[in-house]
This record gives sequence, C-alpha cells and structure tokens, in this order.
Amino acid sequence: MRRIPPLLLFLLVAIPDKHGNAVVAKDEAECEGWATSGECNLNPTYMLQHCPEACEIQAELDRAMADDIEKKIGHINSFFELEARNIDKELVKFDQFRGKVTVITNVASYCGEFVSYFTQRSFYANDKYTLDLNTTTIGYTESHYNGLVKLYEQFKAEDFNILAFPCNQFGKQEPEECPAIKRFAKKKGVDFTMMDKVDVNGFEAHPVYHYLKKVAGPYVVSPSGSVQSLSGVEPLDLVPYILEAISEQDEL
Repeated sequence: MRRIPPLLLFLLVAIPDKHGNAVVAKDEAECEGWATSGECNLNPTYMLQHCPEACEIQAELDRAMADDIEKKIGHINSFFELEARNIDKELVKFDQFRGKVTVITNVASYCGEFVSYFTQRSFYANDKYTLDLNTTTIGYTESHYNGLVKLYEQFKAEDFNILAFPCNQFGKQEPEECPAIKRFAKKKGVDFTMMDKVDVNGFEAHPVYHYLKKVAGPYVVSPSGSVQSLSGVEPLDLVPYILEAISEQDEL
C-alpha cells in the first residue's frame, strides 16, 4: 500500500474546532512512524512544527546508529576491501573488480516500486568507477531485470560487472529465499552476478551498502573523481554514463 505523505495526510486528519478553525489531529504513533521513515529530513517544516519530539528522538537514534555503523565499517578504506556472499553463499572479494566498471543494484522478484541512483567515483589511481543503481523511481521488476540483462549484454565484453543484491525492504517485494530467487533470475536470462539476499537500509544493512552510502553519497566529490546521482532512471538510462566511464577508464 502506498504511503500517504504527511502533507496529504494533514488534509485528511484536519478537523474543525468549536470556532470552525482547522486543528491537526496529533497522533504520537503517526509522528513516530513518519520520523522513522525519514520525514524529519524530507519535510522538516511540517515535522518540526507538528512532531518535534519525534524528530528529536529520531535524531538521537540516527546519531547513535551512525556511530555504530562507523564502528562496523570505519576500518574499510577502499571499495576493494569489501566482500560479500553471492547467491550460492560463496565469498566474493571486491578486489577482483579493481580497474573495472561495476553496477551495484538491489533487485526483487515481484513488481512494484523501486528506487534508483547512479554513482560514479574514482578515489584512487586504480579505483576507477563504481555505478550504484541503488533504488527512487517507480518501475517494475520486469523492466528492471530486462534492462539489467540488456545492459550486461551490451558491456560484458568490456571490464564491466553487475552485482545484483536481492532485497525485501521495498514493499516486501522479495519474500523468496536465494534458491528460488536464483531460479527466477535464470528465467529472466540473468548472466551477471546475483548476490546474497540482504538489507540495504537501516542498521542491519549489508556493509557494502553502508560503505557506498558513506563514500558515494549524492553530493560527495573526491579529489580524483566525481559522484553523480540520477533519480528516476531505468538501467538502460545508464548507458551514456557507462560509456563515459569506460572512455575515461581507457585514458587512465
């Protein structure tokens, strides 16, 4: 079910007082839910006016979580120090992607909404480009998987990889376990690397996603590279950016 944004919900819950003036129905549970989902940052004016306590509590929780996450990944200085399990539970060391172009994406077996952003970065001489198609556009599993398959077919002859992480955090669209997900991906013609099912948001998110969000946020520019974030993109929309990355890769 699609979540109703706070401003719209405000119109639904406003009720008149005895003088006929609109009064917002304050609901602690609603405020807590909105704060937890990030509305204090997305809609600060509304939230700080109507749910200040919930925002204050959430800010404390966010700071504590950030400290805990830093303890988990603070020792990681490079993308190539990361590792994760593939869909067969085999360890994949990211050092093998050094000098290559990589797309990292979360995927799901059932259609619905997913979010996408593209990240390009070059932090070290041999750390060329990582493209993170990590989920804010409405789309469907069908087009998402098909787009990734076409993207991989187009660039697999280059030093190019796709790492697809199944995730159930977006609308519960991936309830299956890895064996079933692997069969589903095979039916879709997937020849790129399917990874283990993980969380990509919150404290329990996989360290790969914690690290990407830390060093490749939408407004971070490194001394030797750049970061781009693209909202509302399909996989094939990344083609010109991959071509640019491959072109610059050849020049290094």
